[in-house]
Amino acid sequence: MTSLLLTFAAHPRRYPTYLAYINGFTYGFSLNILTLLVPLHAIDLGFRLSDQGIIVAAPAVFMVALRLPGGAIADRFGERIIMWFGFGSLIICAVVAANAATLGLLILAQLFNGASRSVYWSAGQSYASRSADGGSGRVLGRLLACESTGGICGAVVAGFVAQAAGFGTAFVVGGFAAAAGFLVIAVLPTLPRRDQVRSIMASFAPIKTMMFKRSLTFAYLVSFMAAVNAGLVGGLFIAFFRDLGYSEGETGVIRSLNSVGVASLALFFGWLLTRLGPRNMGILGMISTGAVSVAIAYTGSVQLAAVPLMALTGVTFGCLRALYPTLASDNSTPGQRALTLSVVSLYWAVAMLLSPLIFGFIADATSIRFAISLYGVFAVAVGLVSPLVYRFSQTTAAEQ
Repeated sequence: MTSLLLTFAAHPRRYPTYLAYINGFTYGFSLNILTLLVPLHAIDLGFRLSDQGIIVAAPAVFMVALRLPGGAIADRFGERIIMWFGFGSLIICAVVAANAATLGLLILAQLFNGASRSVYWSAGQSYASRSADGGSGRVLGRLLACESTGGICGAVVAGFVAQAAGFGTAFVVGGFAAAAGFLVIAVLPTLPRRDQVRSIMASFAPIKTMMFKRSLTFAYLVSFMAAVNAGLVGGLFIAFFRDLGYSEGETGVIRSLNSVGVASLALFFGWLLTRLGPRNMGILGMISTGAVSVAIAYTGSVQLAAVPLMALTGVTFGCLRALYPTLASDNSTPGQRALTLSVVSLYWAVAMLLSPLIFGFIADATSIRFAISLYGVFAVAVGLVSPLVYRFSQTTAAEQ
């Protein structure tokens, strides 16, 4: 192991998969700092839950609009240019948010956050899976573990820096973290494509077919349900813990536990997928995520319950978060890998737009506890009917 690390340090470009993992850690760290800080700042400024729902949903505007162009550009010109754009957008987000005291500026900062997220994930997942083609479940699981580990560190840093030095300083830290991503991308080698498209229009050509491809139907559902949970954990759950009296630092730690669970699951995702299969993995992820969310709604005021449950919801969410890109990768060619991932994750973007808005207004009209509980019941119900979607997604030999 020591010899491998020394060889990697001396010649990192020989190991593109390892560099993809480092890149994922860096992105997860910088993204989670900013993703946590913006809703915390909105709470500190006294905005209503419905306003906070708008702030959390704002990134999804660009996540929907830029998702497919990002995938097509990555397939035509390579993933690195898209990853450059992803880190650059986070830097702009940090600069705007550091000076934001109004709803409009916070929404503007979130739009740049969404521009980054809209394109980075598909490009990063495409690069990692192509660097070790044939082992997408294992590689994408480890990539998610690295991204989540970075997210753990970012959430903890964000909460405590905001509490100790203020939100302005915390946003500056997030901006510098995103700038570090440029250094990693500069080392990433360009991966060759045997069937690379020759024009940008050719990259867009398969979109219509992919949007409603039968073999990807289950991937669409898993992507959508994973994003519904992510949208609430990144917004309503944060407001819930602050409403219960947790400080910014404590909220950051509790939020990071979700990433701890994701990272733990991701390390063993390939092994679990082999044994459970995608159908059972998806069903388990949806039903268990809903059930744990209801448990958090009614026991969140007790730290001894909140801590393990937030970690557990990360594990259950991780089943979905790692599954949908794996399904997309396994149902695509290397030359259309980024675009396929973008199409599948477009359903994620739509859910990220809808879930914070819908459940934010429900929380305003009722209570945060009721809104989280309602989501939990919804997730369980979808999980129970998901075997029908999986059966529908099984394509015939003719379609393949």
